[in-house]
Amino acid sequence: MKEEKAESILNVAKKMFGRYGLQKTTLDEIARVARVAKATIYNYFGSKDRVYLEVLRREANEIVEKISSSVDQEVLPGDKLIAFARARFRYMRQAINILNLDREGIEKLLPGTESTRNELFEREVNIICSILEEGAEKGIFRLNNVSLAATAIGHALRGFELNWLVQESEEQIEHHLDELMNIIFYGLMSEKRGVNA
Repeated sequence: MKEEKAESILNVAKKMFGRYGLQKTTLDEIARVARVAKATIYNYFGSKDRVYLEVLRREANEIVEKISSSVDQEVLPGDKLIAFARARFRYMRQAINILNLDREGIEKLLPGTESTRNELFEREVNIICSILEEGAEKGIFRLNNVSLAATAIGHALRGFELNWLVQESEEQIEHHLDELMNIIFYGLMSEKRGVNA
């Protein structure tokens, strides 16, 4: 019973934070829509900020689980990397509260959000890293530093995130991702040269 009530509160809070943002959402409204007393929310979570942080943590976990599932469906490392990029954007688009962190500047207002965001990024980089390691072991990818490459790909994808997820259609995102993956796999140079050539 207690878990169901907490789950109900978090589901309502997720929708309300996603729609109205952290600052405009009140515990009174969450309690009213969740059909619980405001004191119940305090008993379970302690504060609105802690409810928000739990909503973010759960969103991040859902994203990682769904991305991992998409990647696991592929066999070849190249296909896994493409599946990662596509799944990341597909599921991040649904993670409205994580996206709102950037739009609303909440990281400045609620410092705990930054660690949730950073942990999500680290988990994504770990997935990329495992894909790149597999590809390097099989001789498919040629990398000097797998960890550095995984972090660079993570940053590249994150850099596009807000613009792609807010302003672009899913079809446009797919075209951009295809081109980004083409550059990652084949580079920009017409023939192999060193970086400083």
